[in-house]
Amino acid sequence: MCPEGMGVTSSRRLLIGMLGWGTIVLWGAGAPLADDLGAAAQMPINVPASATLSTIPSGEDPEYSLGETTWSGPLVGDEEVAPAPSDPYRSEVERAWFGAGVGLAARAAAVRRPALSLGIDNFDSAARALIGSGDPGNELSNAMLAVRLAPDLPVAHMALARQHWAEGSRGDAFNEVVSAVMSMPRNLEASVWVVGSLLTMLALVLVLGPLMFIASVGVGFFGRGAHDLGDLSPVALPGFARFALLCILLLVPLLLGEGIAGLTLVLFSIGMVYGGSRHRMALVLAATLFVLGLYPVSQLASTVLRGLDADPIAAAALAVAQGTETRPDLERLEAAAGSDFVAAHALAVHARRAGDTEDAVRLYSELQAAYPREAVVLGNYANIQFGLGDNETAAVLYERSAALLDSAVIMFNLSQAYARMFKIEEFEGAMRVAQGMDGSLVADLSRVGDANFVADIPFPMGQLRSRFFESARHIAAPADGIELLLPGWLGSGWLQIAGAFALMAMISVFLSGRFDQASACSRCGKRICARCDGTVWNSETCDGCHHLFHRPETTDPVKRMARLQELQKRESLRERIAALSAILIPGSGGLLARRPDLGFIGVLLFGSACALFVFRDGVVADPLTVGAAGPPVFVITGCFAAFGYLVVVVLGLLLRRNS
Repeated sequence: MCPEGMGVTSSRRLLIGMLGWGTIVLWGAGAPLADDLGAAAQMPINVPASATLSTIPSGEDPEYSLGETTWSGPLVGDEEVAPAPSDPYRSEVERAWFGAGVGLAARAAAVRRPALSLGIDNFDSAARALIGSGDPGNELSNAMLAVRLAPDLPVAHMALARQHWAEGSRGDAFNEVVSAVMSMPRNLEASVWVVGSLLTMLALVLVLGPLMFIASVGVGFFGRGAHDLGDLSPVALPGFARFALLCILLLVPLLLGEGIAGLTLVLFSIGMVYGGSRHRMALVLAATLFVLGLYPVSQLASTVLRGLDADPIAAAALAVAQGTETRPDLERLEAAAGSDFVAAHALAVHARRAGDTEDAVRLYSELQAAYPREAVVLGNYANIQFGLGDNETAAVLYERSAALLDSAVIMFNLSQAYARMFKIEEFEGAMRVAQGMDGSLVADLSRVGDANFVADIPFPMGQLRSRFFESARHIAAPADGIELLLPGWLGSGWLQIAGAFALMAMISVFLSGRFDQASACSRCGKRICARCDGTVWNSETCDGCHHLFHRPETTDPVKRMARLQELQKRESLRERIAALSAILIPGSGGLLARRPDLGFIGVLLFGSACALFVFRDGVVADPLTVGAAGPPVFVITGCFAAFGYLVVVVLGLLLRRNS
């Protein structure tokens, strides 16, 4: 039942991005290394005169990865000359980073404009490299820079919160923690991790909680069931034999290979036969939630957690959107581009960001012709036409895009096109609309201060999210947990287990009124049975307690007083045991107060609190996006669940005392 986590593909891609950008950051600190390199240069090294030092991409293919320093030219003893790549940079953003000087602040400032222009609203890999750069004395500035480069990366906000806390700025630290939590839904990988972890915890609670509750109710009525089963037997059986006979019946489902679920069905039947209306309602609810947790919820959790590795094309497109694509990613996209819109769009984005204008024009032209209602394609193709000086075509494409998608970026770009064509009224109108949609974003775009500047629309993550989950739905979910609980026929489908609970419920309700049921005296605990005692006043009070409390004139005063003292001591001991049980045994407080519904709620709250505290780091490894932002979310939610459980325990004790 516990689904697999995010696979090797996404983790490997993150590692490639971090290694590449880690090298970039280290190169950004090139000035302190110059002296060491100068000293090393004095050492005698035999290098051919034609060799040059260049930075080419590292990874699986040197044309698409970044950061490894290699020699281009003949090595000592080599006869072949390795040609240096014509352009070692994967995108205009990388080119801007390397050409901005040695300071990290200067590089970030240089990167900001091309990042906005190319629709890169979150530069995750560079932000992670800044956080882990280990630059003493610049931790705060690096963390602030990381947040600026990747505002939707929770781990960046948490790094900045940690630095603010170290500096004594408690308020700023708290604000960044809140920002980290609020950024989780906007980050695809973070949202998948959080939602998948929560769904897995919910599945565990919905499966184990009802099992515990049904077992508690069934065991509570076990003695009565054993007594009646012995009376219904054709041969008189002593007490221990009656218990043994019922235990054998409980083991029958296990012997038939139905596992824990089969045993639970028998206990469910006992509770339905001997319980009151509240017990039956709570048991039916528990059985329903058990089936829901075992099938749809656990399968949904598996779908979410496996989603990022379920669709190779979408995974490659995500790599392009994040700037961590490799040669295999591009080859996979090229193979699928003819029939897959996401693949063709990702290739167009790659060409645009790599500065290959000719290829970008061709790809976007084909896309807008084949998909005339894709607003992102129309808007970004308009940006290419704007850059080529075709203002009329750009304006028309912007207008078509704006009619399909409400976007401040599109309206800002349209206003730039109108300004170029000296359409002042249209310019002002488009700018007002853009500011009304997102004033802060428009102000950020306007600060570039360039009449020729337009911004690409970011790659639509909603399309990738849908693709991932749609693909994951068609992958068989792991069945380890289901096979453990339902190894036999009951585990072959949700209809089988749901039908079995429904059938047992109907049979139990039918049988409950067909024979005299044994009960227990609420005063002394003595068993009450019409078949054994002959005279029964009611199912709550035995004959002796009836005379003791309701007909005192028929009892000896001395014996009556001794009996009352004995019962008082017994009741005091029972209250202490009940209080201790209510605290230590989830759900027992509600059951002892004859409120099984309250007991079931207590079981669910207790299970939720335990799951949230135990899995505070998530049920799978963090994909380097959430960081320290995840545990506070789970722990705080777990504290609320624990508080709710304590409220239920106290309420159960009060109801028992007042009953």
